[in-house]
Amino acid sequence: MPTDSPAPSPAAPGVVCVVLAGGTSRRFGGGDKTAAALGGTTVTGALVASLGALPVVVVGPEAGGGPAAALAAGLGRPDAAGADVVVALAGDLPFAGTAVTRLVAALRVAPDDVDAALGVDPGGRRQFLLAAYRAAPLLAALGGPDPAAAPARDRSMRSVVAGLRVAEVPVTATEALDVDTADDLARARELAGERGPVS
Repeated sequence: MPTDSPAPSPAAPGVVCVVLAGGTSRRFGGGDKTAAALGGTTVTGALVASLGALPVVVVGPEAGGGPAAALAAGLGRPDAAGADVVVALAGDLPFAGTAVTRLVAALRVAPDDVDAALGVDPGGRRQFLLAAYRAAPLLAALGGPDPAAAPARDRSMRSVVAGLRVAEVPVTATEALDVDTADDLARARELAGERGPVS
């Protein structure tokens, strides 16, 4: 697996990673892209492994209602209680873990009025699910941690972030590689040192 920067330090108090592993995977052909085999594990498994000792909450498709609602559900889990920084990660980003240290560090040194450090890929696209957020303003933007209460349901992450003050952090093409198609999976397997046909 590529190492674009050091793995996250286990000494990161107050940080929780919420990995969103739901979604319909339409572009992937209907299968669960996050469960596709990669490097001896799965796409999401590779991401979680890259996060080291950081606490991780994985939210699956049972949350429903889209990524904002799933993130709200993750923040409502006991494992997320007490965190002041939330790293939001899409479950189809197998190599995103190497960016986490930079995202958290950027948020920690940012002025207090900065609510989030968003990854920005080499094409200039903001990655709302490759980002570190201050927990309190994120929860406020989501409308609270209860997806059943509906404020976050069916909302895009773009709309959630629109009300936040953000800093931008460059991430590499590898860190931002999302496995949306069979070709993406083939690329991820190549980066992970695998060979052979995609299955």
